[in-house]
Amino acid sequence: MIPNRNFRYRATLRALAAVVGLAVALAEAAFAAELVVYSSRKEELIRPAIQAAEKALGVKVILYTAGAGELARRIELEKANPRGDVFIGTTAGFAELMREKGLLDTFTSPLLNEIPAEFRAPDNTWVPITARVRVLVYNTNLVKPQEAPKSYFDLVAPRWKGKASVASMGERTTVGWLAAILAVRGEDFTRKYVADLKANGLKVLKNNTEVRKAVAGGEYAIGITNHYYYLLQLQDDAKSPVGIVYPDQGPADMGTPVFSITAALIKGAKNAEAARSLLEFLLKPEGNRLLVEGEFEIPLLPGLHLPGAEKGIKGLGQFRRPALSQVQIAELEPKVERLFGSAMTP
Repeated sequence: MIPNRNFRYRATLRALAAVVGLAVALAEAAFAAELVVYSSRKEELIRPAIQAAEKALGVKVILYTAGAGELARRIELEKANPRGDVFIGTTAGFAELMREKGLLDTFTSPLLNEIPAEFRAPDNTWVPITARVRVLVYNTNLVKPQEAPKSYFDLVAPRWKGKASVASMGERTTVGWLAAILAVRGEDFTRKYVADLKANGLKVLKNNTEVRKAVAGGEYAIGITNHYYYLLQLQDDAKSPVGIVYPDQGPADMGTPVFSITAALIKGAKNAEAARSLLEFLLKPEGNRLLVEGEFEIPLLPGLHLPGAEKGIKGLGQFRRPALSQVQIAELEPKVERLFGSAMTP
């Protein structure tokens, strides 16, 4: 009887091992089907597009959100064994830095041919999915529309002393805005401009949300911010006394900078094929529309609805922008942080 019991025991162990092995295999397969996205976009804004992608592609997306700089460092630390598959950032600065370090993989799609080359990496290791514009907002109770500043550089005039605000360089578009000025007007001019702004009482606030609320509340007459904060303010309160200006639109002016929101494939990603499908989906109208409308950004692909057009928001081709690529702006961002980090602190 004992041998029979041993036989049954060994058979039970083999059966159990088979079950465990099957469970492990299934778990590994399930893990392989999970697409890990590192995103510096706010989760509530990008989640609708991610959920639509999950349904369309039949893939489970694990969304990890943090600051763009933190994510870039994480991707570099994990380069020998990447845990993420896709990076979604804000402006091109950190994406370009990762491209230079060889941390990103090339992505190709016919849809990219419809986006101006200035908004993407030259080798398509990061690609643009939407864009934001750096504008001026003003309080219409304090400033008449015809008297609103027409240029960023008007804000050094005595009439705007102590009346203008901007977000700190914790906001990447503040860094990109100064990088665009540095690229167009040079270092000497930009140094003097920032010094003159500070001497004229420019108030540096923590972020763009503080800027739009301070302008709407009448604390400051003018704010330098992104176009969609104007729309977010009107969404909060449709009667907010705010107006918008696309600055520097004259024939000899630099234009209003545009910054592309970037996405990229992480080199060595375990789910590279699914990652490529996700980027393709985010560029297609059904996915891109959700990104554009999620934060009132402007579409880079033709034919999509422009949120806020009835409130004065302009699409590409409707305003003058600097003759700069996103790479040119990104390359100057570290220099901007060195030159003006202390001046642009709350």
